[in-house]
Amino acid sequence: MDFHSLIYFKIRHELKKIVIQNLKRINPDKVLQKIEDISVDIITAGFDKEELFSGNIDAQKIKATAKEYGFSAKTKTDSSDLLTVKNNRNDLAHGIKSFAEVGKDKSADELIKIQKKVVKYLRQILENIQMYIDNQEYLDSTNTP
Repeated sequence: MDFHSLIYFKIRHELKKIVIQNLKRINPDKVLQKIEDISVDIITAGFDKEELFSGNIDAQKIKATAKEYGFSAKTKTDSSDLLTVKNNRNDLAHGIKSFAEVGKDKSADELIKIQKKVVKYLRQILENIQMYIDNQEYLDSTNTP
């Protein structure tokens, strides 16, 4: 997908809001230097994919992001293990718990099952996002120029 070919008035209302909100954080001088075709350049300048997730992600954050952008967060796989992984990762990263403490209640087989479930869940979310892009669901279906 080439985002440079998008026209601002054709994208979904939710995405228009995100683009405008992101523009507030950017130095106006930087934006003015890049603007040629304002509708395309507003989208390009205002959409910062690096700002989407900070590294701490769970199903609640994914669902909130899905709602904000308009893609589906529905999956066949339960997402509860993602929160467990996130919380344990945070505890390890901040020195709150040791690897021995985090791993004492789970066997290697149980950890592998958790890993597979989390990967399966995230793969389904990525498939939803791919469908969103492929079907151009980011476009405003009510806007027919």
